[in-house]
Amino acid sequence: MKFLRNLSLPFTIIYWLIIVLRNKLYDWQLFHARSFNVPTISVGNINVGGTGKSPMVEYLVRLLKDEFKLSTLSRGYGRKTSGYIVASALSSPEEIGDEPTQFKQKFNEITVVVDENRTRALEKLEHEMDVVLLDDAYQHRKVKVGMQILLFDYNKVFNKDWMLPFGNLREPISGLNRADIIVITKTPKIFSPMERRRVESHLPNLQNIPIVYSFLRYADLKALHPSYEPKSLAACDKKTQIILITGIADASLLVNYLEFNKLKIAKHFNYPDHYNYTLNDIDKWQAEYNNIAVENKLIITTEKDAMRLLHPKFENKIDALPIYFLPIESEMHEKDKEWFDKKVIDYVRTSKKHNGVH
Repeated sequence: MKFLRNLSLPFTIIYWLIIVLRNKLYDWQLFHARSFNVPTISVGNINVGGTGKSPMVEYLVRLLKDEFKLSTLSRGYGRKTSGYIVASALSSPEEIGDEPTQFKQKFNEITVVVDENRTRALEKLEHEMDVVLLDDAYQHRKVKVGMQILLFDYNKVFNKDWMLPFGNLREPISGLNRADIIVITKTPKIFSPMERRRVESHLPNLQNIPIVYSFLRYADLKALHPSYEPKSLAACDKKTQIILITGIADASLLVNYLEFNKLKIAKHFNYPDHYNYTLNDIDKWQAEYNNIAVENKLIITTEKDAMRLLHPKFENKIDALPIYFLPIESEMHEKDKEWFDKKVIDYVRTSKKHNGVH
């Protein structure tokens, strides 16, 4: 593995040069970034996956949806379609991608749009919406976004990283300076002022960019199939054995959470991010489940994975297994919540009034 990484180093240098030059051309306005007559908020990162973008988009949806006509806009990663699609309650991950499917399932009252061409999508949305939330658009510089929210994983703050393909950075760490707000995600729920100072001492020299802190909170287990009753992790005793199914960028937080709750993970099927499940995969889970001798046993997966497993082709398989998923929410630390919420709402109100959006 180390040998392969070393082979990729020359490509990393080339990629670094290309990205730095591209960003400079946008900074010098030699490349044009288009503005739109609608407030736009981007939620993104400079690392590859796993920073909590979807929970943060959902946080913003909950914050804004009762006052403003709102749309999310994603490219629909992993979908088997292309072009501009407005999601319906019946849309599937194959049509619009797993994360947009999750947004629509949880917030049916909002507009959920996917399009690999964000400029084209915003042309359609700018006269219909009060605000558009762009999911994973920090590097999409063809659009001049009104508010850039950049997420940075607390667990990666203290690790030095390289750019792709040698490391996991999409662009140099100096890219943090394009943000309007930096959110340090996945922090412990109890977070001291001393630890805040330690985090900020490891970040590059930022140009007076506000930094706030968030954590992830799990809700009670929900059954994938309606024939199974909801469960609480607290109701699971120490003898309960878990089969864990994940197809996300980083499953370590979920593993730690289950272990903290004294649950034994008998088997972890750990698939790549956005993995497309097959009937054969479910047969393997069934066999593993049947091999566990104890009575108290269940299968747990993530909310994002659950969206893919609700495909009609799995229906006859899923109803035979007690598969549960853990809903997850992003929450701001009390010290930051009031300031962050006001900053976002004030931006949308001011920009909406200025742009005359109705």
